[in-house]
Amino acid sequence: MRPLLVWALVLSQTLGAQQSQTPTRSLPAGESAVEGQPKSSQLLEGIESNASSPKGQEPSVPIRRSFLDFASPYRVPSLPPFRVISTNRVRSLVRDGAIYLSLYDALAMAIENNLNVEISRYDVAVAGTETLRASGGGDLRGINFTVAESPTGVGGPGSPLLNSAASSVTPTTPTVNDLTSLNELTEVQTDLSVQQPSGYAAGANIPTLQPTLVGQNTYFQRQNTTLLTGVGLGPAASGPQDLHFITANYALVQGFSYGTQVEVGVNNAAQALYGTSSSNNPFSTPNTTVTVSQPLLRGRGRDINLRYIRIAKINQKISRLLFYQQLISTVYGVARLYYDLVSLNEDVAVKRETLAAARKLFEDDRAQVEQGTLAPLELTRAQSLVTSSELDLIQSQGLVHQEQVILKAQLSREGTADPQLADYPIVPTDPISIPPTDELKPVGALVREALTTRPDLLQASLQVQTGEIALKASNNAVRPEIDLVGNFQTRGSTELPFTFIGTPGTGAINSPADLAVAGLRLSRIYQAGIQFNLPLSNHVAQADAARDVVQLRQAQARTQLLTNQVREQVENAVIALQTARSALNAAIQSREYQQQLVSAERDKLSVGASTNFLVIQQESYLAQARSTEVAARSVWIKARVALDRAVGDLLEKNGIRYEESLTGQLPANPAPKS
Repeated sequence: MRPLLVWALVLSQTLGAQQSQTPTRSLPAGESAVEGQPKSSQLLEGIESNASSPKGQEPSVPIRRSFLDFASPYRVPSLPPFRVISTNRVRSLVRDGAIYLSLYDALAMAIENNLNVEISRYDVAVAGTETLRASGGGDLRGINFTVAESPTGVGGPGSPLLNSAASSVTPTTPTVNDLTSLNELTEVQTDLSVQQPSGYAAGANIPTLQPTLVGQNTYFQRQNTTLLTGVGLGPAASGPQDLHFITANYALVQGFSYGTQVEVGVNNAAQALYGTSSSNNPFSTPNTTVTVSQPLLRGRGRDINLRYIRIAKINQKISRLLFYQQLISTVYGVARLYYDLVSLNEDVAVKRETLAAARKLFEDDRAQVEQGTLAPLELTRAQSLVTSSELDLIQSQGLVHQEQVILKAQLSREGTADPQLADYPIVPTDPISIPPTDELKPVGALVREALTTRPDLLQASLQVQTGEIALKASNNAVRPEIDLVGNFQTRGSTELPFTFIGTPGTGAINSPADLAVAGLRLSRIYQAGIQFNLPLSNHVAQADAARDVVQLRQAQARTQLLTNQVREQVENAVIALQTARSALNAAIQSREYQQQLVSAERDKLSVGASTNFLVIQQESYLAQARSTEVAARSVWIKARVALDRAVGDLLEKNGIRYEESLTGQLPANPAPKS
């Protein structure tokens, strides 16, 4: 026995030293898993450590309030029913038969009521249950890494949003748009996981971290057909006697973070089985047993046995960052829809003015025709311009109505069926305000800021940390199973059987093998030694460890890819904003020049140097120039919002805070901008 113990200890130290030389390591909070990447900002670090829970989405798990409260672990957790009705914020915005909606109110309504945000709140609650499960010795069921993008609406890419006033060569020929093709309602789900869907290998068993009491109480009757005789059983009875007794067998099992597992049991089977008569006192001479197991290689150490708890805590941080990312996506989408609605309303105003000008021209031409100073053909051309302008106005109004439907669906839990929204049109109250110049930081500074403020990038780094923890368990599972065991019994001679230590991750224990087992003699027993399980071909464990290290490298590569994409997004957003600014300046100048041409053409017509057709043509070109300016303003504001999203400060600039959004209760007024 002694040489075997020495060999086991030497092997434990050798393989343990090899395991400590593995290249994986746990990263401290805030440090990136990708070499060279900056630390996260204070805002994201605050979100990681924020212990706030979503209101109405966090299940209430019963907590033991005293030592005598034995029923609390068996009470079912409760959760309030899903709230279908939206918040009452919209009621304060209704007046004069319309919803007067500011951008902040639109964002607040979306955060309070949008179902994608609500689902993400439940994901935060799910991550909390993972921590509870891991604390009891269970493995993890996983969290959701998807983020939903809001629909693009009728102002998405490829949509003739605002530019149909004079899209034909002949200005009096109306252009018809198929509005059914513009109704963009599709929501895109983005998976932000950098890990494989199959996950990492389970690794070695973990100890039963929560104390568990197992027992057995039964009524036992033995009908004896022969006399009981033997050493220690007393004189032979005069005839066969039935045996009546109640078995009482209990065991308390507790595991510890280093892999140690202790089993303490007591039973009365020794006396009951071999007594010569019935017994009314089953605990007169109970048998007590204590078993201690300690793994030397596989399953040894806090890094291995607390891995699920550590991963669950990191997953909680990830779930908060994913919720923050969902807020960014929702705010970005709603802001786009809102500004598109503002632009569409501006375009409707342009179309109304164009129609009014066409009608004014028609009335003037009719008066001249009646006076005989203008040919009737010119009146027909003016009438054609009126008809074309009316059609343009009708189509622009249709786009406004479609955009309102899409925006309402993002602001309510019931979609367009919400009675608070269905019967009222939306009047946006925040116009598109464009500063004289775009005061932008250098691109390099914006990229560095994005690398520290983007929650999607930080959560990817945290996923790499969970992979490193899982890889340690996979490497440990390659080691042979060699365990020190010790057993003490007060009354009996039962040999300690081979047992697997711990639980496979379900939280349920393996019942102690010595439960309800007693010795043949009433004697005190001491037992110590080792038990081992040495697979001669360890292919499964080696394959799992090899695959896990490959998957970890893939996660690191995906994180680096995401880092590169962040850089590209910021650079492209800056280019888009600069281009939008140039296009806006050109559109403004074009509209100003076109106004001058219209005035000049009218002056020429008044002195007979032009024709009515040329005036109509210039009026149509002016309408196009004004619509183009409206479109350019819309493109600029959306490019500005896209840059804020790419940098990661979109929520801060709109007064949206994490904790208020998580609880679903935003203040009436936006938070001051920092």
